Amino acid sequence: MGAKVKICGITNPDDAKAAEAAGADFVGLIFEPKSPRYVDITQAAEIVGALRGAAKPVCVFVSAGADFVRRAAAELGLFAVQLHGGQSADFAREVKSGGVEIWRAVWADVAQAAQIAGESDYPADALLADAKTKAAVGGTGNLCDWRAAAELAKIKKLVLAGGISPENVRRAVEAVKPWAVDANSAVEINPRKKDLKKIEILIENVK
Repeated sequence: MGAKVKICGITNPDDAKAAEAAGADFVGLIFEPKSPRYVDITQAAEIVGALRGAAKPVCVFVSAGADFVRRAAAELGLFAVQLHGGQSADFAREVKSGGVEIWRAVWADVAQAAQIAGESDYPADALLADAKTKAAVGGTGNLCDWRAAAELAKIKKLVLAGGISPENVRRAVEAVKPWAVDANSAVEINPRKKDLKKIEILIENVK
């Protein structure tokens, strides 16, 4: 069995159902208004409600407050909350008190890999290694530093994001040995619609 697969940036129930049917372990929803893949709580409820239980919902939060994150996690029955905005350990502890997993996004480079290794007080169940630009946090299609990500994977359960595609996912898994991979922009037709054939190929290449 290869790594688990998260298809992120889901914006509609049909794409969620198709990703689950193709074998995705997680579907990701983005609660950040600045993202072109943003969904609100009503849309998210429709998407999560379309799942049959094989794929678990994970929501990405960048700028929302802890109270909203905790409420959304409870209302939607989230498996995990992905903290993508540099939220503090106290923020994470407050959200985690609701019983949801915390996935902490980190920008994988050699210096940060060493820094993260020393932060034992942060209550993260998994690290998510991603790439960012000055204009965007995640969903950029840029690769993160796989060498640094491989070091992070030795420290904690790792979700590898950042430019994961059907073409490179097998090499990524071999190089980094992550617990899961996270694909977004490389498996879509546009930011509001996934390419279901690419999702199927990516999952086949991982599994």
